Amino acid sequence: MALAHSPESRRLARSAGEIKRYRLLMKVLPIAATCLGLVITIIYISAILYNRFGSFTVSINRFDNLDYSLALSETPDFANPITRLNSKAAEDVTNISIDDLPADLDSINGSHNGANHIAYTFHLKNTGQKAVTFEYHLYIVNVTNNVDDAVRVRLYVNGEYTDYAKTRSDGGGAEPGTTEFMTESTIVRKQMANLEPGETVRFTVVMWLEGSDPECVDAIIGGQFKIDMTVSILDLEK
Repeated sequence: MALAHSPESRRLARSAGEIKRYRLLMKVLPIAATCLGLVITIIYISAILYNRFGSFTVSINRFDNLDYSLALSETPDFANPITRLNSKAAEDVTNISIDDLPADLDSINGSHNGANHIAYTFHLKNTGQKAVTFEYHLYIVNVTNNVDDAVRVRLYVNGEYTDYAKTRSDGGGAEPGTTEFMTESTIVRKQMANLEPGETVRFTVVMWLEGSDPECVDAIIGGQFKIDMTVSILDLEK
């Protein structure tokens, strides 16, 4: 004949089980917390070790007139003309010298980043029926840790390039061999007149951290930098 368990014995059994589970939980929690802390630490260290250049985007501001039209393409044949292009981001970059840049920066179509620089070549074409005047605006989208203090941006336009840099922190003007950013957020803003139908313009954008810059210091480690470009039709040429 089975013995009936009293309410007291059932409570004792439950209490023993709860104590066992509690002890197991107390053993598992520290291990889990340690693993989580390790993962967070690894992510944090990875984040601060390097600087990052965000992907570069160029887009055309639409103009509602078929006679005046521009298109973009990574290749000069314009097999797939579009109004927006996007390059790959460059991660885990460190500082280099301008002398470390390859000589063929303006000779490779599309995205051709190096280990420590970002490079993107694209083409703009007048796909309309009439000549146009347009403006290109190269501007800063995001910057952290004052990494822009040491960034260089090179812009090729039809084979001719200019190196741009932020004004020296001491207010002493441009960094050697560079043209100053126009403002805190605008690198360059220029117009090109009378682009004839079918005529094209070749652009190459290059970014790197200049190791010889006095502002290239440990304080900028982990910084991020992203720029974009917009192209806008300004005037309707007759």
